[in-house]
Amino acid sequence: MPSVLYRKYRAQNFDQLIGQDHITKLLKNAIKTDQIAQAYLFVGSRGTGKTSTARILAKAVNCLNPTKDGNPCNECSVCKAITNGSMMDLIEIDAASNRGIDQIRELKEKIEFSPSEGKYKVYIIDEVHMLTTEAFNALLKTLEEPPAHVIFMLATTDVHKLPPTILSRCQRYDFRLGTDTEIAEVISSVSKEEGIGVDEKALDLLVQNAKGSYRDALSLLDVVYSGQEKGKKQITEEEVRNILGLPDFDKVTTLLSSLEEGNGKKALEIVEGLEEKGVNLQQFTSYTLSILREILVGKIKGKLGKDYEMFSNWDIRMIHRVINLFLEAENRIKYTSNQALVLEMIIPEMMKDEPVPDNEVKIVNTDVKNKIAPQEEVKKVEPKNEEKQKEEVKEEPIPSEVAEDSEEEEDDVDGEELSVDDIKKRWESFVLEVKPFNNHLYAFLENAKVVGFNEGVLTFEVPFSFHKDRIEIPKSREVIACVFQKVYGSTCKIVCNVNDQMKSEKKSDAEFVLRNVPVATKKEAPKEEKPDKASFYKAKKPSAEIEAIFEGM
Repeated sequence: MPSVLYRKYRAQNFDQLIGQDHITKLLKNAIKTDQIAQAYLFVGSRGTGKTSTARILAKAVNCLNPTKDGNPCNECSVCKAITNGSMMDLIEIDAASNRGIDQIRELKEKIEFSPSEGKYKVYIIDEVHMLTTEAFNALLKTLEEPPAHVIFMLATTDVHKLPPTILSRCQRYDFRLGTDTEIAEVISSVSKEEGIGVDEKALDLLVQNAKGSYRDALSLLDVVYSGQEKGKKQITEEEVRNILGLPDFDKVTTLLSSLEEGNGKKALEIVEGLEEKGVNLQQFTSYTLSILREILVGKIKGKLGKDYEMFSNWDIRMIHRVINLFLEAENRIKYTSNQALVLEMIIPEMMKDEPVPDNEVKIVNTDVKNKIAPQEEVKKVEPKNEEKQKEEVKEEPIPSEVAEDSEEEEDDVDGEELSVDDIKKRWESFVLEVKPFNNHLYAFLENAKVVGFNEGVLTFEVPFSFHKDRIEIPKSREVIACVFQKVYGSTCKIVCNVNDQMKSEKKSDAEFVLRNVPVATKKEAPKEEKPDKASFYKAKKPSAEIEAIFEGM
């Protein structure tokens, strides 16, 4: 039975390992100088050569005729036995299947026996992070002081799952993923050895889907080649797409163009079409992100590829936005049964807003928008429980005469020619317009002092930092901007400063204080007994709003 490609072309010495020169150089030097460690840890993504390196190292330390550069000869009986998997002194353990303490105890019992063929008995433990905590504890002492004839080689894809005590007892080597160029070289060299022709675009697709894994690259080539008709020796782009179930490039570009244009209907039709054809939407999303990456890199470099010229007019911020939307979709699509919905949720984010008529004011906050009809009467709710003596805060409608004055005077002031005097002249009307929206904000603005208006920036002062904090919240800013547009016919941004000297100008009589308390609460003591001041203040702690008003008085 013919061997699969990644096994047939597995590296047999250090020089055949591709992309890991930083590791092979150190290991060859260790072989030449006979500086062999008793525990090695190989870390890296799948298919980067961890197990192959462990086998080559096992050959090198046991080789009867090693070369001068530290490579195994691959000709002696020991090298041949390791190559065909018949050497008794090389024990490979899959930690995913043998992860318990019993297997590690059995291993500890066997390591005391001397090697039968080579100089060292080598244990390769693959996916070592799968061992249980008890198994790690059992292995710990053995790793620290193994017999002189034993070498441990641990391989893992998730090094963060290993206990620090294990890490500290091993020489660690980190394997990196292959570059696109290196993966392409591997596929090209193997296809040449097998007499297989690969089209340029087909090669690009294989490289993209290998994702830096040398083993995955050869596995994909094997799948496509074995799926061809007998006697055919040329691999095309269409064959790769059909056999691997890859998305159509034109579908992706059409979807991206529809999203950029804000054409929600067309984008929705594409997503529905993908679902009807049974396309793997998770794979489609991943492929879309790879195309977006090419567009982003091309825009940054100032040179888009021929296939991406249609995106030359895209702004780089637009590309950034679309990438974020698809990244979020990629994370969500893995954990939902309705994958099409995840992609469809991107469409509203990219659709363009409908134009707003010039005579209408667009309000972002829906709560404020619902309150824009000042003539609408607000029903008062009577307190349900007389014992609590509390009333809910009501928002009074704007007097009709004030609203009419605002409409009449709106045309008199040109927003571009507003001055500080214009602002001050109509400040009282402006504050009254705010009252239906927010009583607290009305109270704070009533005591504010306008100090400047320049290039659409309104600057005013308040006496307390508490007032400033409440005025600068987003909801308050939206109300101010909306009412300012209505009263003055101009947009504005606000700058609010605290002026401590304004505190002394405030009246301190009871009438002023009670009038500015945002929520008035009133409770009479029973006539039979009067509570003393200490007990009253102990029971009723003043609110932050009241403390702010009395501050500095």
